[in-house]
Amino acid sequence: MKHLWNYVIFIGCLMQVSAGDHNVSNLIRDRFSDYNRLVRPVKNASLPIIVDFLFYFAHVLDMNEREQTLSSSIWLTLFWRDDYMTWDPDDYGGVYMFKVPSEEIWLPDIYFYQNAELQTKNFLLGSVVKIFSDGKIMWGAPVNFKGYCLLDVRYFPFDHQRCEMKFGPWQHNGKEIIMKGQGDQSVFNSNGEWDMTGINTSNNVEYYPDDPGIPFTDCKFTIKFSRRSEFYVFNLMMPSCLICLMAALAFLLPPTSQGKVNLGVTFLLSMTVFLMIVAESIPPTNQVPVIGQYFAATMVLVSLSLVLNVCVVAIFSHATVGEPVPEWIRTFVLGVLSAVVRISSDEIRDIRRAKFRHRSHTHTVLTKSSGGRTKFTSVPVNDETKTHGVNYYMDYMPNSHMTNDSDKSKRQSEQFEALTRELKRMNETLNNMKLGEKRFSVDQRRNYREWVLVSRVLDRTFLVLYLIGNVMAVVLLVLPVMIMKPEVPMTEH
Repeated sequence: MKHLWNYVIFIGCLMQVSAGDHNVSNLIRDRFSDYNRLVRPVKNASLPIIVDFLFYFAHVLDMNEREQTLSSSIWLTLFWRDDYMTWDPDDYGGVYMFKVPSEEIWLPDIYFYQNAELQTKNFLLGSVVKIFSDGKIMWGAPVNFKGYCLLDVRYFPFDHQRCEMKFGPWQHNGKEIIMKGQGDQSVFNSNGEWDMTGINTSNNVEYYPDDPGIPFTDCKFTIKFSRRSEFYVFNLMMPSCLICLMAALAFLLPPTSQGKVNLGVTFLLSMTVFLMIVAESIPPTNQVPVIGQYFAATMVLVSLSLVLNVCVVAIFSHATVGEPVPEWIRTFVLGVLSAVVRISSDEIRDIRRAKFRHRSHTHTVLTKSSGGRTKFTSVPVNDETKTHGVNYYMDYMPNSHMTNDSDKSKRQSEQFEALTRELKRMNETLNNMKLGEKRFSVDQRRNYREWVLVSRVLDRTFLVLYLIGNVMAVVLLVLPVMIMKPEVPMTEH
């Protein structure tokens, strides 16, 4: 018994569906029997058709800065009234709505004005429309558009963009079709790079030179976008900033290190290769974006660091030949810059106060003892010796009266005195040579220490200036854009 009732219910449903389909078929036959889709569907030709244009921005498919285009997915819903599509639902079994392909009825010739596709077509074709008993027509479908959008990339990648999408009839003027648009962003889904921050709608009346004096209506939607900059910050700007900071390590190496200049060249090549990789991500326009300005600044800073390191190495080369530090370098670098960059002044003070001091020396001279024998004696020579060894030789000379005992002793004494005079001259010459060599060695060591200190002060100064340059590049170029987030002014397309 239960199965019998189910069968009866199923047959009843089929009969209702069949009756409903029959009513719809009769309705469509009656409505389209004398319908002309080529004629504007108004019974009073002086009245315009009001088209309600509902615009739902769904997705950003692509924002191409190179081509200056925006590809988007839009959900569109259009309403208008067709005076020849009205009926009484009671006459057709309560059917108050039916659906037909859009090609079967009259459609407004609405076009997308900023179209960037190679072919222009009426996007209203190829979909399904709903027709209601009061004559209202509802057309709805998702449509992909690719249109021109003037993109301002000055603040890339912290930029905000405004794109306009204008829709309106091409042949029907304002006396035949009136456009009323309404924009909505409730269905928007971000693509990971762009966020939609707002949408404005304006209904306009325009006059065009090809049909002067005739008004045309349109609706213009201005969509506001904000770029998500995290990708560019972490993948482009942070590596560049790290390369710049690592380039500062070259200033910490001593000038005697062979890697001082090599390290700067390595970082410069790294920056060049990195910029070649990221060049494709920067829009090629006549406007230099913020990220381009920052990369240019970092490139200049890294190049400048290499030049400064070469200068320090070149300056330090004077130390290897023992050249004295010029007075103006000593005054400016060791006197002024060393205090600015906080280099310890103890060593500088010692160098300034360094004098040539002669230490005590001993010279070995040939003397004769009281027993008549000759021997070598060490003679002290101190700083007050004016003629090294001469006065002391005279003091240590043997007394000639001691050799008067015999002629032999006298001759030996004369020979000894002659030999002593000759040795005295030779010893004096040798001492002068040794003293000159010692003085030259002291000068060289002092000059070397001064050049080393000059190089240290210059390295510290250049390091401070380099770090200040990097901080200023970030503060002046990047931070203002990140904080203020300037918006792109409205532009007419």
